[in-house]
Amino acid sequence: MLKLQIDETIKVNETSNFRPEISAMRVAESDTYMNISRQSEEVDRSNKKAARVAEQLEVAQAEKAEMEAELRRVKVQSDQWRKAAEAAAAMISAGNNGQLMERTGSMESHFSSIESPYADDLDDDLIKKKNSNMLTRLWRKSQK
Repeated sequence: MLKLQIDETIKVNETSNFRPEISAMRVAESDTYMNISRQSEEVDRSNKKAARVAEQLEVAQAEKAEMEAELRRVKVQSDQWRKAAEAAAAMISAGNNGQLMERTGSMESHFSSIESPYADDLDDDLIKKKNSNMLTRLWRKSQK
């Protein structure tokens, strides 16, 4: 009987000696669960952000494709206008007593002009109107 009491006392003492370690383990376990919870929330936020960025990328790529298509259309239109202007210049210069006049400026430049020795004799407004009408007709022909 005494031996049994001694064994029980030893067990109680041993258990009480391990209680601080057990409570430390429980605290560590709860900290680990909290860390896992925070990390899973962070992963969820990162996934949402990645989805949002992917969506923005798709929108940007679609806008880029639209802008590239518009740029191609503008380049084609610009080339058509350049050709129409060259044709108009050729028609104007050919109308000078059948003599062809050389181009005096680059048609590629925005500041180009065609100079004629007879320009002083003509009314500037009349020339602008005729050239405008001619370019319009040439433009319409090139569109067909």
